[in-house]
Amino acid sequence: MDYRVNNLLYAAGPELLNTIRMDIVLKEPVDLQTVQKAVDTVAARFPYYAVKLARRGEEYVFLPNPLPFVVSPEGRTVVLGSEQSNYHLFAFACDGCHLYMDSTHFITDGQGSFPFFKAILYYYLSAVHPEDLFDTRGIALAGSAVPFEESDDYPYPDEPLAEEPIGSITRPDEIFMLPGQPQGYEDMESWSSFRFRVKQKDMMSYVSSVDGSPATFIASLVYKAIVDIHPENQLPLVCGMQHQFRNALGRPLSHLCHVNIVPLVYPDSLRSKSIEQLNTIARGTLIIRADDANDVLTVNRHVRNEKLIRGMDLAQKHEHMLREIMDGIGRNTFEVSYTGRVPWSGLDRYIADVVPYLDMSLSGGISVEIFSVGEFFSVNIMQRSRDPEITDRFAALLSCNGIPYTAEEPVHFDLCGFELPR
Repeated sequence: MDYRVNNLLYAAGPELLNTIRMDIVLKEPVDLQTVQKAVDTVAARFPYYAVKLARRGEEYVFLPNPLPFVVSPEGRTVVLGSEQSNYHLFAFACDGCHLYMDSTHFITDGQGSFPFFKAILYYYLSAVHPEDLFDTRGIALAGSAVPFEESDDYPYPDEPLAEEPIGSITRPDEIFMLPGQPQGYEDMESWSSFRFRVKQKDMMSYVSSVDGSPATFIASLVYKAIVDIHPENQLPLVCGMQHQFRNALGRPLSHLCHVNIVPLVYPDSLRSKSIEQLNTIARGTLIIRADDANDVLTVNRHVRNEKLIRGMDLAQKHEHMLREIMDGIGRNTFEVSYTGRVPWSGLDRYIADVVPYLDMSLSGGISVEIFSVGEFFSVNIMQRSRDPEITDRFAALLSCNGIPYTAEEPVHFDLCGFELPR
């Protein structure tokens, strides 16, 4: 069976790879051969991921790819869609206690790929720990049926849905962009990760007292850090809050990418507000802007783009979809994404940390991923530069608000490339 591509993929090119690396840090060293066997075991259960991208005239399609997924030693990255990855758009790697999954947001997102990675982790841990028992009811086992609602390659309606948006969801025409953050891919060697670990009970005790959430609390801290460092700026700041719109689409099992970027706008008038006030304001704004009624706008935008690009050649499709993505995602001062508790089926007792790494070319300069692991929140602040000024201020604000934390040494991170067929 051939699979239709998500129209977002037509934005792909040298100026936008949109790749992501998920780093699962286990509590023991990872064995590459056992990972390869687990990946091979699982591949047939996820046929919509076991594909290669092909060109048909002025369109792209996904064709079945019988070649094995690549598992690289030493954490090495490969070019997705190329011979290096056996033409797959997923790849895996190991290094010490690290198990990596590489993919591109053009094929899926974190929620869509989680069942795939979870199944691989189950078969891996079952092999290295045969004495252990896991709850397999929440795991996509090899040989099990693939629901259509999961594998459907076009889960969108044929016509736009009725729209009844709530409040304003627009960005200001001019916003503050961080200086000293190289654009695009021109200085990838400087992409840096600053990681913090915070006990969940410490953060949740605080945010619940101010009617907030982990996402809005971290966003408020980053905002405060930026305005403290740039007191001369009077332009509004925008936090792009990552948000799923599967509920509005009515397809909770869809494997495709369904990430919307909800803008939280911080005008200069908020500069003097306390962290508590900023957190409450951000939470209220997010509740309104991330409502299903507003998510319908994103669904309809996808439907309208599907109609608009029909009949265009590849160059026109690329130009149109790249403009759409940059207009809807690429105009933020910083971004924040929060992943709450996920159903690991007991596999998490072998996990020390989960660290997502993102393509920073779409970032305003700062991207924050918050992941819940055991009793901790893992907060990964990614930058397009090595400058620790903002993260140092972020750490100081945690301390000022009575939130204990541990900080890892900053590290450089690499991401896979992505090659289109010709």
